Amino acid sequence: MIRLAWRNLQRNAARTWLTAGGIGFSVLLVSFAMSLQSGSYEIMIDSATRYFTGHGQISEKRYVDQPRLDRTIENVQALQAELSAIDGLTVFPRVQAFAVVSMEEKSLGGMVVGVDFEAEQQHLDIYDNVIEGDIPSQADQALIGASMARNLGAAVGDELVVLGSGKQGAVAAAIFEISGIVETGQAALDRTLVFAPFAGVAETFYLQDEAHMLLLMVDDLSQLNPIAAQIEPLLSEQLTLQTWQQLMPLIEQSIEMDKAGGYLFYSLLLILVTFAVVNTFVMVLYERTREFGLFMALGMRPWQVIGQVQFEALLLSSLGVALGLGLSYPLINYLTGVGIPVDQMGGEEAIQQMQMGTMDRIYPRATWSSMATAPLVMMIGTQLAALVSTVRVRSINPVTALRAE
Repeated sequence: MIRLAWRNLQRNAARTWLTAGGIGFSVLLVSFAMSLQSGSYEIMIDSATRYFTGHGQISEKRYVDQPRLDRTIENVQALQAELSAIDGLTVFPRVQAFAVVSMEEKSLGGMVVGVDFEAEQQHLDIYDNVIEGDIPSQADQALIGASMARNLGAAVGDELVVLGSGKQGAVAAAIFEISGIVETGQAALDRTLVFAPFAGVAETFYLQDEAHMLLLMVDDLSQLNPIAAQIEPLLSEQLTLQTWQQLMPLIEQSIEMDKAGGYLFYSLLLILVTFAVVNTFVMVLYERTREFGLFMALGMRPWQVIGQVQFEALLLSSLGVALGLGLSYPLINYLTGVGIPVDQMGGEEAIQQMQMGTMDRIYPRATWSSMATAPLVMMIGTQLAALVSTVRVRSINPVTALRAE
């Protein structure tokens, strides 16, 4: 029956190749678009998380709801060492404290963040936005936001006085030399942000082997969930792990909305192609009515005739899918290596949305979902189209069919 089905497809080669070409084009278009979506989502997530928050954070459960200085992770060095042993994971600590930041007669409320500059520089992009000076290299140096510098009238080399409340109510005071000024582009951060070395801030606020959070960075974003599963057993009941989905829910929501819009477009395209296949098999039924009547006169059952047409539909869809995948996979594989320049994607607003900081190219990413969805839908749709079109074979009268022109 397979040999007969292939010979039947060759009887009208032009129609066969036109229909297979339609299926192949839909597979090419949908597979490429889904791969482009996957690549853009990965860039969006990676760029957003690499800017400041990290791919995940570990903190004290109560600190998530209400950040307070005394809600810390204890024995942080031991926990950091234990987590760093997980393959593909980098961990670095942070402390955060609110304090009064002063210079001469001017004072502002600020958020003092103690960080490991050497580790964070390798993984986070916020430090690429230092507009004046350098990253702190000494324990008594600090990096401040651009708006804070303007409001205080501060410049690189000036001294900054930090005064706050340490753990257990003790007075925390420190003097930092401004080594650099950073402009994050986020007004709230630029007005309040003070970056200082982790050890210096922890000592100022009387924190001993403690941190408010551990930032997590993974080498491969797709491995975040498996790595998170390895982390969970290592945490005490007082600690919680938040991935980027919990830290930045708006990004996840925007991705889901974009996916929904994309799936609607893909569905409409595939449905239109399926209707074209229905038309092809309706024509097959009219053209081969006499042939089907002959088969039935020779003893074939209607379901056997329908099965024969189903074999033809399977070969036709397989031909179209092979054509589509044969074109789409090399194209996607090539663009995964070289990328698509963002300035070719649209206007200024689109460029700003897609660049996400330092990214200037989009890299499509072929996944099982992007490469298998369209082929499976088209193969199933073609089978259904053939079945709907040829189910009327059951009502064919062999004698009447043999007399058909």
